Amino acid sequence: MATQSDIINIEKEAPHTQQIEEQGGRTPSRGRPWMYKPHKIGPVTVPWYASPPMQLLLVSLVCFLCPGMYNALSGLGGGGQVNAKDNNKGAIAIYTTFSVVGFFAGTITNRLGIKLTLSFGGLGYCVYASALLCYNHTQNSGFLIFAGTLLGACAGLLWCAQGAIMMSYPGEESKGKYISWFWMIFNLGAVIGSLVRFLLLQSQTPTNRYTN
Repeated sequence: MATQSDIINIEKEAPHTQQIEEQGGRTPSRGRPWMYKPHKIGPVTVPWYASPPMQLLLVSLVCFLCPGMYNALSGLGGGGQVNAKDNNKGAIAIYTTFSVVGFFAGTITNRLGIKLTLSFGGLGYCVYASALLCYNHTQNSGFLIFAGTLLGACAGLLWCAQGAIMMSYPGEESKGKYISWFWMIFNLGAVIGSLVRFLLLQSQTPTNRYTN
């Protein structure tokens, strides 16, 4: 993930580079670091790593795999658990911590930087998913509540870093387009979760379809 300073460093040459690419030409790559060089894969030209489109694609994929998969688990109903009581306790821990950490997330992001904040923010989602898996075998509600608390702290930081990227990296003329792309990719997680739940219901017999 490129930092905001990387984006600022190429702002002067970006309009000229974009104009060359729109005209079908090639940008001069000699003397430029790898993250500022576009790559061609067959007929497709991939934007350079530090460009706003690539950075926003990366943060979209991060949110698809982290909060997007959390939405997918939520779409299963009770995190996919037969007994949703402990999962509800974990959800209370998530949003309680989220509301507190979110208030200080801007200050923490300014201190740590966007890369570290985004990296730490995604950690809680992995732990929470593993806690749900562990609960299926051990019914360890304590680990699930702890994972929810950790996830609430991580989610507050992740969404703060995501907002900083979405509002600062693209130009004013492109913010609406990039934000719409982000929400389209991110919400595919909820689509997957709802689709899985729908397919599970369709596979059951009509007598026990709505008993779970």
